Amino acid sequence: MRRWAKTNWIVSPRYDLFFFIGSCALTWVFLGLYHGLRSAGILARPESVLVTYFVFTALFDHPHIFQTFARTHADRQEHARHRLTHTVGLAAFILAGFVVAALGYLRQLIVVAAIWGSWHIIRQHWGFLRAYKAVNGDSARIDVLLDGALFYSGMIGFLLYDYASITGETPIYGSLRVTFPSIPPWIADVAWYAFLVVLALFVVRQLVLLRARALNLPKLLFLAAALGTHGLVFRATSTPFLVAESLETAYHNVQYQGWIMHYQRRRFGGTRVVLRWLAMAFAYGLVVGTIEVIGLAEETLSWIFLPFFMIVLYHYYVDGKIWKLSKDPELRQAMFAR
Repeated sequence: MRRWAKTNWIVSPRYDLFFFIGSCALTWVFLGLYHGLRSAGILARPESVLVTYFVFTALFDHPHIFQTFARTHADRQEHARHRLTHTVGLAAFILAGFVVAALGYLRQLIVVAAIWGSWHIIRQHWGFLRAYKAVNGDSARIDVLLDGALFYSGMIGFLLYDYASITGETPIYGSLRVTFPSIPPWIADVAWYAFLVVLALFVVRQLVLLRARALNLPKLLFLAAALGTHGLVFRATSTPFLVAESLETAYHNVQYQGWIMHYQRRRFGGTRVVLRWLAMAFAYGLVVGTIEVIGLAEETLSWIFLPFFMIVLYHYYVDGKIWKLSKDPELRQAMFAR
């Protein structure tokens, strides 16, 4: 394999293929769970949505949110660097949630969170793509331009295709409905054809690299996983909002868990620390996931989930700060040193 491709990994082939690339299969798992519950007649549509979402939010989404605190609060160096953000800032996020809800703008906040969450996922994928380019010395100018163009044209093109099909209110669960901005269909079409053009150029470039025995195999596998997942969720399937959120985000959750566990080993040392954080993360996920589902099922109790909802937004905000490896050479060395 090394005769025709570069195969350096962030951690190891087995680790990367499981956490960073192969976990895209979870999109199919949740799609199968939702349709399986319905087709087997076990649950009606509303209940099958809620059960699918609970499995996702309790076992995947909120555990990965909790793991953020391993970096923001357990790491003394990072906490000192952004002390106000991780204390006053976190409190301000939570307070803002109650203020927004009291003013009657909770539905608008959900829309903001959904769009921000999709962008957050795209940016995390971009970070992994850049990492696979860096560890394989994939820095030719033409590849930097083509990789970025392919990634963003695909990710944004798939997203716009979904938003172009929005008409009227989007049901979340029960009587909770929100209004997403609708994109004119022609914009989605332009984005789609732009992606196809870039894809054709990208394929030609990969054939040239194959002939030169210089393919970046981890990068190609990762691109296929990330773009394939978004294409499936936003262009090839049509599911209720909460199910679509599960399909889009589960892959991102496991990616993050894999990254943070690698970080914990390197930063704090040993598997014991990793297991302790993982246990706390799953306990947090089960509790918060239960609270979230109660808030969805009984709208009068939706306020009980507000603090945790705002912690999710805090996670979106700080994630771009705490993993800027270009500004933290010590962390970069810890994460990528062999």
